[in-house]
Amino acid sequence: MNLINDPWIPIRRKSGAKALIAPWQLTEADDPVIALNAPRPDFNGALMQFLIGLLQTAATPASHDQWLDWLEEPPTPEILKAHFESYADAFALQGDKGSFMQDFEPLEGAGFNGIAELLIDSPGGNTVKENKDHFIKRGRVEQVCPCCAATALFSLQTNAPSGGQGHRTSLRGGGPLTTLVVLDENSDLPNDLWRSVWLNVLEQQALNALTGDKDKTELADIFPWMAKTRTSEKDSGKETTPLDVNPLQMYWGMPRRIRVQWQSELSGHCDLCNAASDALVTQYQSKNYGVNYVGAWQHPLSPYSLNKTGDLLPQHPQPGGMTYQHWLGLFEDSESQFSAVVVKRYRLLANEWDEQLRLYTFGYDMDNMKARCWYETTFPLYTIPETIRPDFTKRVQVLTEASAEFASFVRSCVKDAWFKRPGDAKGDVSFLTQSFYQHTEIAFYQAAKALQTKLVDGTDQTVLHSWHDTLRKAALDLFDYWAARGDIAQANPRRVADARNKLLALCYSKKIKEALQLPIKEKKAGKPKKEAA
Repeated sequence: MNLINDPWIPIRRKSGAKALIAPWQLTEADDPVIALNAPRPDFNGALMQFLIGLLQTAATPASHDQWLDWLEEPPTPEILKAHFESYADAFALQGDKGSFMQDFEPLEGAGFNGIAELLIDSPGGNTVKENKDHFIKRGRVEQVCPCCAATALFSLQTNAPSGGQGHRTSLRGGGPLTTLVVLDENSDLPNDLWRSVWLNVLEQQALNALTGDKDKTELADIFPWMAKTRTSEKDSGKETTPLDVNPLQMYWGMPRRIRVQWQSELSGHCDLCNAASDALVTQYQSKNYGVNYVGAWQHPLSPYSLNKTGDLLPQHPQPGGMTYQHWLGLFEDSESQFSAVVVKRYRLLANEWDEQLRLYTFGYDMDNMKARCWYETTFPLYTIPETIRPDFTKRVQVLTEASAEFASFVRSCVKDAWFKRPGDAKGDVSFLTQSFYQHTEIAFYQAAKALQTKLVDGTDQTVLHSWHDTLRKAALDLFDYWAARGDIAQANPRRVADARNKLLALCYSKKIKEALQLPIKEKKAGKPKKEAA
């Protein structure tokens, strides 16, 4: 199978029909391709990055005008096929010149792993050995079709977590956060998969500015599986920095040494997508000390943060997922946070056109080798005029900081209502914080949108006051809801009433009043003292 020539990408068309397509069929005009349709959400995220990387590699637009032309009028499938064909050798699953995302040479002496271990959320060997696979059980995936195996392989190499001694993480570390610019359903442009992918392909000038050596143009400089692996053993191996390869290798990083056993005549149904296949894959080989990516990489699809030593580090999803608390930092730069390159490019475009776009974010929350959760969400993207951008950023920070305070008020006061000694209470109550953010999410984006006009006419203070009303009402509503759901045997009406009064007082604390510019009532002057006779 060849990932350029053969149909393998699961999609959904405008009519609702589901099919497999080759990448060059992305722009078919009859019954257009609307969305990816993989059996797992992490597969959809991986396939989006695959298509972006392929277009960036084989069809980088020479100029902004060319990029805009293809956004408005997509190229025909024949044109795409012509661009992709010259790279077809690099996308063979079993190639004489190299096999997609697999070690260049046979892994002599390497043991065999069940194909399920290509899936990041599968229980590891030690977990199975200690019988700790309580939630995600062993044995659920034992045979997969070549299409799903190829996607799992790419997903693992792109998101690779630490995997024991010498098993390298991905170029962006284990479970990186990816942020893509995609069309909103209310956009004037046709909302299809082509445009959501093409929005994240950079022009040649922007590509040249990425970390890497653009003068390295051999296939192996882009696709590391097209030559002997740059292994990273302690004594004889090499580290791979941006100076060692072409910038495009960021889309095709291969930290793991893997050889999938494609030679199979096993027939049946895929355990992931349920498709019938007469070549089901059941195992693969792996070996440690693959490509070790180090240095100042800056992947164009990820946001970065500045650490205490001044190094840029890719961001990763954290427990609790992504809420509007993260929104501003994903599309606006600050002293310590930097949005993805593709998002920065959106900000430049926003000054020229009023297209409605959204920010699609996703990634694994990893705890070392263990996948705790897969998170994905979409955020609105607003067009902020440069004249008000600094003030808009400051005001949104005020909104998010105030909501974080109120969320902590709710969490603390609910615990006061539930427990006689809340400080000694055990257990995770982060769900209280998450419920608060979910309860106020719609109002937050309404407030942020209102700021765009209110900052211009100087009435942005009204947004702060309205936000306080929203936070206060949400805090009291959620307190009443959760306080009534404590342990009935330990319920204490007086304790609940005291906790609610405490919450109401916190809603009008001095810090909150100052942050949201609420009127501060002056204390009434005391009665004058009588003069001594």
